[in-house]
Amino acid sequence: MPRSALIVGNGEPPQRALLEEFAGSDLLLCADGGAHTALRYGLQPDYIIGDLDSLDAEASSAIPAERLIAVDPEGDLGTDAQKVLDCAVELDVTAAVLLGFTGRRVDHLLWNLSLLKTYHHRLALRMIDAHCEIRLIDRRIRFHAALGQKLSLCPLAGPVEGISTTGLKWPLQAAVLAPGVRDGISNEVVAPLVEIEVGSGDLLLCVQRDSADGKIEILP
Repeated sequence: MPRSALIVGNGEPPQRALLEEFAGSDLLLCADGGAHTALRYGLQPDYIIGDLDSLDAEASSAIPAERLIAVDPEGDLGTDAQKVLDCAVELDVTAAVLLGFTGRRVDHLLWNLSLLKTYHHRLALRMIDAHCEIRLIDRRIRFHAALGQKLSLCPLAGPVEGISTTGLKWPLQAAVLAPGVRDGISNEVVAPLVEIEVGSGDLLLCVQRDSADGKIEILP
């Protein structure tokens, strides 16, 4: 049966309110040291996954051994973020919220954003922190949002073509956005219904959580 997951990474720790907002997911998975955040807020991870080199002895002793999944502790089969996402797929997770995957390590952030594309056809992923919610647009997205909600359209890797939008202050019609050439930064919702279509390429939707009510309601 398909399941949802809250996945906590070892980046900038999310605030308690943000963690509690998504604590109703079917599974709580932690990428290695992300378990410290969950335990500090009194949450018990279903599984802690990674090479486990960032997990301290106190955290290890607080978790039953069967919940610790060590993946390639001596080698290099990718980052802990990749390892926890691979396990999520094996656990029949189809949708996940990623908290603690942003922060001061820009190199990690850039890599983590690329995983939104890598796992796109296996997992519906949202990367969220106190300031922003980021997801990859699957060719077309429709959602309700509060008037005045700020959002950005950001090409992930190379040009994105055939972008058309409705419900935004600065609409696009069969437009092309490309890194370092033309951006879709700081647009604004001006109608209750927003629609975005993408012809080709990988486009990130970045919704600012500190504007309007900071949330959108995805529609079929």
